[in-house]
This record gives sequence, structure tokens and C-alpha cells, in this order.
Amino acid sequence: MKPIKELEIVVGICERDGKYLLIQRKDHRPIWDKKWEFPGGKLEAGEEPACAIAREILEETSLLTLSSRFLRIHKHDWDLEDYVLRVHIHSFHCYLSEGEPRVETDKAYFHRWVTAAEVLEMDTLAANKDILNAFFHETVSNMG
Repeated sequence: MKPIKELEIVVGICERDGKYLLIQRKDHRPIWDKKWEFPGGKLEAGEEPACAIAREILEETSLLTLSSRFLRIHKHDWDLEDYVLRVHIHSFHCYLSEGEPRVETDKAYFHRWVTAAEVLEMDTLAANKDILNAFFHETVSNMG
């Protein structure tokens, strides 16, 4: 049985003017390369998730988080060659400041602002699919 490496991360479903920000990931592992994802990353030691999401969004996009609302924690296992990477994803719904994002070119190819319908059609990371479906189902339910 492979060892399990656990990781706490934050992900921000970032919204502005009814559109959502996605970043196309640049990664040496084919399972993650060119997949679309929301801004986010690892929690630092002792860091609160709400602080981590604002920091990660700023680092990855140069945009400020105007507000964030915690959604849920989702667990996902990635079966890698030497170990299982178990991520605990603290997800947030965030509103961002004006301006165009500037992505980290060593970690991302492109960014796109897309509608909710387009997000669900994008080739996103598997770990995000359950979060996306729950978020957009909840959002549509609250609108009705």
C-alpha cells in the first residue's frame, strides 16, 4: 500500500460581474498540466484558511479579494506514482477587485473569465468538479 501524504489547500471560486476566473495550470505532471483551476494553494503553517485564500489570490493574480465566504471542505485523493496525495480543499466564494489578472507564468498558461455554464464545461481538475457542481447547484437554487 502506498503512503499517504496529506495537504491542506485553499481554492477560491472567484467572481466578478457574473463571471468566474479560471487559470490554466502549467505542471510537469500530465494529470494536472493544462487543466483549468481556480486560484488557490497550500496553507502555510499556522495560517487561517480565510487569510490563505486572500494571499493566494493576490500572489497568483495580483488582484485583491474584496470579500470571501467559506463554502465547504472537500477531500480528494490523487493516486500518484509513489504515494497518494490526499488534499483537504477549503473552498471559498470570492469577489475580486477590478483589473486584469496577471498569472504567474511559471505556474500557469492563461486565464479566462467565464460564465457559470462555461465553467461546468471546462476541463478542470478532478478535485474541483464536486466543489463546482455543489457551488453552482446551490447558486442556481438560491436564485430560484
